Amino acid sequence: MKLHVFPLSPNAKKVMMAAHEAGVHAEIVMVDLMAGDQKKPEFIALNPNGKMPVLEYDDGDSLWESNAITNQLAAIGGGRLFPDGRDRFRIGQWQFWEMAHWAPATSAFIGAHFFDAPIDREKATEMLQSFAKVLDGHLNGRDWLVGNGMTTADISVASTLCYREVCGMPLGDVPNIDRWMARISERESWKSVTSDPVPELA
Repeated sequence: MKLHVFPLSPNAKKVMMAAHEAGVHAEIVMVDLMAGDQKKPEFIALNPNGKMPVLEYDDGDSLWESNAITNQLAAIGGGRLFPDGRDRFRIGQWQFWEMAHWAPATSAFIGAHFFDAPIDREKATEMLQSFAKVLDGHLNGRDWLVGNGMTTADISVASTLCYREVCGMPLGDVPNIDRWMARISERESWKSVTSDPVPELA
């Protein structure tokens, strides 16, 4: 299998972290967004949206959307990160929340920092803190978002926080998020995708 990624992207870090946690070997293929690799015909054939990440199976089939890839890698690795039953739907709940609310709120600050994207900081801060409050409240008394161990919900929601400090994300007073992120930051999978742009996924 191959993971087509631009390693600096939080969505790329998400799928690489999932592969590492699941113990799934995937060859890393660089998609240089700055060079326009995502617009090349061979990439469009894998994802007609022209976006990474993409999981390319050994038979040439492909899967796109980072949370779908994250869950697929978890399933290939045995399902520990994506358990059956009601918890699977709770994981989906947090992944939908991440894509609909959390990623846009955090990405505003990522775009402003790295790409000088325009931002209304007052409005963006208000939106970010409103969703941070939801996440922090849910984590009160919990070590993980779903169940008693790390799942793909944690990987999905944590991914954009790899740039929390460098982008100065004003989350507000979030002791439960701080505690949760400290736990995630100790994992070798997180260290791998945040310390090395193209980690080895053996």
